[in-house]
Amino acid sequence: MALAFAPVGQEMTIADIRADDKVKRHLADLGLTVGGKVTPLSARGGSMIFSVLGSRIALNSALAMRILVR
Repeated sequence: MALAFAPVGQEMTIADIRADDKVKRHLADLGLTVGGKVTPLSARGGSMIFSVLGSRIALNSALAMRILVR
């Protein structure tokens, strides 16, 4: 399932990131890597907030659709 549809408050594991290498490097710098854990905290409008490695990050929903979780 896409990260954009993950239930708020439920820790998920990143299964795949469907993006080019530049975007994958940027996401890796934020702590979003395949096998990593991410917890959706809130979704409002076009952006979403996630907890990753003890930090909060915001992504737009289009990018969250490219990150697959299980």
